Amino acid sequence: MHQRTCTLIGILAVLLLAFTVLPAAAADPAGMLPQEIQAKGKIIVGINGIFPPMEFKEPGKDELIGFDVDLARAIGKVLGVEIVFDDQKFDQLINSVNTSRVDMVISGLSDTAVRQKTLDFIDYFHSGTQCYTTTALAGEIKELNDLSGKTLAVSAATDYLTTMQKWSKDNLEAKGKPVITILAVDSEATARLQMIQGRAQASAISPEVLGWLEKQNPGQFAPIGPVLNPDPYGICFKKDNTALRDAVFAALQQLFADGTYQAILADWELTPGGMAEPLINGRK
Repeated sequence: MHQRTCTLIGILAVLLLAFTVLPAAAADPAGMLPQEIQAKGKIIVGINGIFPPMEFKEPGKDELIGFDVDLARAIGKVLGVEIVFDDQKFDQLINSVNTSRVDMVISGLSDTAVRQKTLDFIDYFHSGTQCYTTTALAGEIKELNDLSGKTLAVSAATDYLTTMQKWSKDNLEAKGKPVITILAVDSEATARLQMIQGRAQASAISPEVLGWLEKQNPGQFAPIGPVLNPDPYGICFKKDNTALRDAVFAALQQLFADGTYQAILADWELTPGGMAEPLINGRK
């Protein structure tokens, strides 16, 4: 009797231990989607398709391609919904998500403290601001201080502009040196054209875009100084759209865990910008 009791106790102990140490079942990302998203079977994604290698169209083609495009579609596959891109101007993206014209935005959009006041972000890629110039001027403009008194063309709707304005104020104006003249234009491509045509001596963009430009135009451009103001790119949502945010976050966690995220990075030769895990507003 004593032996049977010990045996039963032992079996119960093993079962209890098994239930204790087994991990909880993973959340079902698709089941976390808001009812209205499940009902329509699609997520409308705001994007600005002129930012290679993150999102762009090849010359003469209408199809969006790029790292963000592939990642968004992978998220849609996990969630069991169609991803529909709304290609629009960069300076309209934040307003579009806040007015529910789109459900979320993925478009090389930096997660900053200012933007977090009105938006929630899922951070997924490391980036920042990289100044650069033409190789013809690289001997004259070797470091950021050499931009004193020069003109820098930059896309007006981006944080590259505010980063360079602040750098010029803190590092040149505060020391009594000639400041950088900022030439604000409508896009990164226009900024680059201003530099190539001699109306500006430098521009600023993210490091992964400069890497892409150097591959497409070998020997034409040269970086200036270090990456400034490193901020991650984030998928952004309305502050009150936490259900969609959390479903996308769960889907992205799955893509990180199963290697899909890393494979997409490798496809676009962007592995150095990859993150170890996705974060909500910069936090676990």
